[in-house]
Amino acid sequence: MSGSDPRSPVVAGVSRSATSLMATEWAAAAAARRGRELCLVHVQEWPAGAARRGERGTPAETWASNFRSAGQALLQKHRTAAEQVPGLHVTTRLEDGSPTAILREAAEDAALVVVGSHQVSGPLDAVTFSTMGRALVGQPPCPVVLVPADAARFDPLGPVMVGVDGSAASSPAVAFAFEEAALSEAELVAVQVRRPRHGDWPADIQESLIDVSEALAGWGEKYPQVSARQEVVIGHPASQLALSAAAARCLVVGSRGLGGFRGLLLGSTSRALTHFAPGPLVVASQEASTD
Repeated sequence: MSGSDPRSPVVAGVSRSATSLMATEWAAAAAARRGRELCLVHVQEWPAGAARRGERGTPAETWASNFRSAGQALLQKHRTAAEQVPGLHVTTRLEDGSPTAILREAAEDAALVVVGSHQVSGPLDAVTFSTMGRALVGQPPCPVVLVPADAARFDPLGPVMVGVDGSAASSPAVAFAFEEAALSEAELVAVQVRRPRHGDWPADIQESLIDVSEALAGWGEKYPQVSARQEVVIGHPASQLALSAAAARCLVVGSRGLGGFRGLLLGSTSRALTHFAPGPLVVASQEASTD
């Protein structure tokens, strides 16, 4: 099964952080929009030296049983939240091991992987994503969505914003953005950021508008219901994309780009955005497909 298979689920990583519940709710809505199953995955990392199975009736056996029960209870809490979405089919998986490794494995057959993020103070009142989230982006063949806890940080009725840089690496991001905009009945905004430099800025902006138009070419015919507009802004790519996306329902970027001053993504720009994107950040790898 591949991510393009209609049977492929949306996978949400479940943890005990407050951000995880927001990620589950975002994933539930995304799965429902796509008519897909939602699979909730919680991975338990056992303390060093802890016995996973003790002799029956021993304190070790009781502790291990309680540890697993706590994991099941957490999954049930998230399942209850997800099932508030009418008609959504939800499954759960309780696993032992490395959360990143197991989610990477689950992503091989997923349409989408969604994990939570953590807020910290810093530039732009930054959001920094969990170690697991940063380790996942750009790795799986499907898009990875990083969701912050504070719902007030983004507008669920806002446009879908996609960063493009004129490279082929933008294509999976554009594909996901059009699909999401169509399913959400949202506007699509395609943005290219140019670093400031000496020279003929009007010519530079015209070149960027051509890049954006080429990146969107053909998608309007596939999704005629989507209203799309183009923007070119000057500045640092990650900072300007974060500022531009402040009123967006999500920001979509590719995992790699051209490199250099126009480079977009994982790459320096997408890596930086995993630290301070203002709302849900979707990182679409070059293997990702929505066909």
